[in-house]
Order: sequence, then structure tokens, then C-alpha cells
Amino acid sequence: MMERLDVFRALADSRTDEIVVMTMTATLQWPLVSDHPLDFDFLAFGMGHASDFGMGLALARPERKVIVLKGDGGLLMSLGSLVTLAQYGPENLIVLLLENRTYEMVGGQPLPARADFVALANGAGIHGGGATGNGKVERIADLKTFQSELPRLLDEPGPHFVVMPVLNTYELPAVHHSDHAGRIRRLRDALAVGEPGATTKE
Repeated sequence: MMERLDVFRALADSRTDEIVVMTMTATLQWPLVSDHPLDFDFLAFGMGHASDFGMGLALARPERKVIVLKGDGGLLMSLGSLVTLAQYGPENLIVLLLENRTYEMVGGQPLPARADFVALANGAGIHGGGATGNGKVERIADLKTFQSELPRLLDEPGPHFVVMPVLNTYELPAVHHSDHAGRIRRLRDALAVGEPGATTKE
């Protein structure tokens, strides 16, 4: 099992121009390691649906990798998204499922003990699926393996669905989610950089 903030640090160290979509508790800790203009906080836009949004971004922007940071409790609220990912998931999408076995954001209630997220993803057809048949489902259980596998995940065609058992021993920052429209504008402007006719805002 990995410390969640260590996972985020490792990802931030390896990330270049990938879009990172985070939701639930990840929205509190990812900003501790990254303030990239291509970071997008999805908390206020639909609990459990960050990977759907990330898939839409990945389909719309096939030239960029899209990394989604979401929890297992959130996935249980939107299991149908696995079937959609299996059917349409593009090769530039990576979903990192942060498995802490609790509904952490809403009180820390335990998840059903027998829920197997690798089996759920495989049962939905993600492995060998996706838009190009390259879908992969895997479990990475320790930080050293995650660090060594990150270059492959960032380079190899997907979609990738990676289950990562995590814990958190750090005090969480306070929930602060305002200026939702501003965050959308920030992402839109960052994506527009380098496009024909784009202008850079001061």
C-alpha cells in the first residue's frame, strides 16, 4: 500500500504536458505538488464522473495524454462508466483508481469488503477494449513499481485503468472549491496555447 501523497509526488515529477483531472480527496492533495495550468479540479461537476469528463477530453484532444485521479468510492457511484470506457476509451487516457476502501470525502465509511476493482474493470471489458483494442487493466501495489512503470504508462497506448491501493496519513487541507468558471477558463486557455489563431492572455 502506498502513501497517496507520495504517489502524487511521483506523478508530478514525471508529468510534462499531460492533462490531469482530479476529483474528491485528490482535489485537496494534488495542488500540494502541482500548480500546472493543465490541472483540472472536477469536484464540483458531478461526483463519480471525473473519468467520463477525462475520457471526453482525451477524445477531443488525442494529441495529449489525459490522467484521471479518482477514488474507489466515487467509482462505485458510476460503475456504468467502466462499460463506456471499455467501448470508447481512447489510447491517450489513463485512469488511476486510488483504492483506499473508504468513502473518504463523505465521512470515511468503509466500502464493501469484497469489491474487486480489477475484476469489475475486466468484467466491463476494458482489458483488450477501448477505441483501438489496446485497453489494459492492472494493479500496482507499491511506490517503487509505480515509479518504474510510469514511463511505460505515459508512453504506451491505452486506455489504461490502474488500481492503486493507497492510504493517507497527512492532515488534509480544507475543502476550498470556488470560482468553478475560472478553473474552466484556465484549462481552456492552457489547451488553446499553440493552436492556430490562439492568443496568450496576460
